[in-house]
Amino acid sequence: MAGLEFRLLGRVEVYRDGVPVDVGGPKHRAVLASLLLRVRRVVSVEQLIDDLWPQQPPVRAAATVQVFVSQLRRALEPGRCRGEAATVLVTASPGYLLDVDPDTVDAHAFADLVVRGREALDAGQPEQAAQELRRAEEMLLGPALADVPSTPFVAAAAARLTELHLGAIEDRIDAELALGRHAALVAELEQRVRRHPLRERLRAQLMLGLYRCGRQVDALATYRRTRRVLREELGLEPGVRLRELEQAVLCQDPALVWRPSVPAPTAPTGMTPGHDSPSAERPGRILVVDDTAINRRLLAAAVTELGHEVETAENGHRALEVLRAADDGPGGFDLVLLDLLMPVLDGYATLAEIKDDPALAAVGVIMVSAVPELESVVRCIELGAIDYLPKPYSSTMLRARLRASLQARRSAADRESALRTEIATLRAEVCRAQTATRPEHR
Repeated sequence: MAGLEFRLLGRVEVYRDGVPVDVGGPKHRAVLASLLLRVRRVVSVEQLIDDLWPQQPPVRAAATVQVFVSQLRRALEPGRCRGEAATVLVTASPGYLLDVDPDTVDAHAFADLVVRGREALDAGQPEQAAQELRRAEEMLLGPALADVPSTPFVAAAAARLTELHLGAIEDRIDAELALGRHAALVAELEQRVRRHPLRERLRAQLMLGLYRCGRQVDALATYRRTRRVLREELGLEPGVRLRELEQAVLCQDPALVWRPSVPAPTAPTGMTPGHDSPSAERPGRILVVDDTAINRRLLAAAVTELGHEVETAENGHRALEVLRAADDGPGGFDLVLLDLLMPVLDGYATLAEIKDDPALAAVGVIMVSAVPELESVVRCIELGAIDYLPKPYSSTMLRARLRASLQARRSAADRESALRTEIATLRAEVCRAQTATRPEHR
């Protein structure tokens, strides 16, 4: 019905053209919440009974639910004539269906905003992401389903909405960090860490914000406090992400420094297109290796969307064949994205063979794995991998890893080329000097 709006992100409320609608008592609101959370889906009477009375339903539970539904119908459609079919809260075997636009339910509109914000963040559009995610963040008016009697159904639904809200906040902070707003974020992050001391992502964001503000000591102190809290509360060590961030801060890793996004510079007059500086973002030639077809396609598609040329291989043996048969000679690829766990020839063995082959050893290899354990990371680095990409990954993370690896490879290639040129020049000078001292030139 036009003009109806529903709220779950706080108290359960209904508005018609901006005016509050009285929907009844706590059990009425519980029935309405159950239907709203499953909007445009049939909810059985048995499910509604379980949502309302999970342990000991009353003898006439089904009849009581029918009464609640009838009263809700009158509240939602006050102008409906007696005997006229309902159009909002519809009877649909084996229960009921709330036939309203999901966008009129704040919880569904909120979830859509979060999805759009995350998509913008993954697409490298942090300004749009920050705007969408802040709008989503501001929709929560208090604890979700605050005035509904607590049941396992209500607790689980409220927990899901709360977690989605916290995730949206963390995504928005990532977007603002990408925009260079670290100085303004530090105070907010300190408050959020106090409220949610076990959320490692918030603590990692605080460490990064402090480091970018020139507060390296405070960033490391945050890590130490995090480690102490996790050990005391859960008996756990910080996760891989936090441990890697601590090491990056200790090493003053240049990758931690914020750099504004700027348009690619115009090539100077006389410079041939495609031969710009090694630091510029140029497409690379990348081999994706994964034994699972769907994972291979998804990763290849993500790399292609970032503008790179991609080929794929279904196992380690095939990867070695593709690398050795490259059109521009062995090692013609810039990077290999290599899945760690493969049954035919696993990532460790494939990586070792690549690095043992003199023709392929210079190809950069990034390991990809859903189990980023420290032992695995160390072993891969020892075998010669240049990076480790944990699953699941966002396109933002993938873009950053590829960019850094390609720039490092190109810088190394340019240094090697310059060294070869210098050696050739020195050899030419030696030859000229030797020629000048021969008897026939005296």
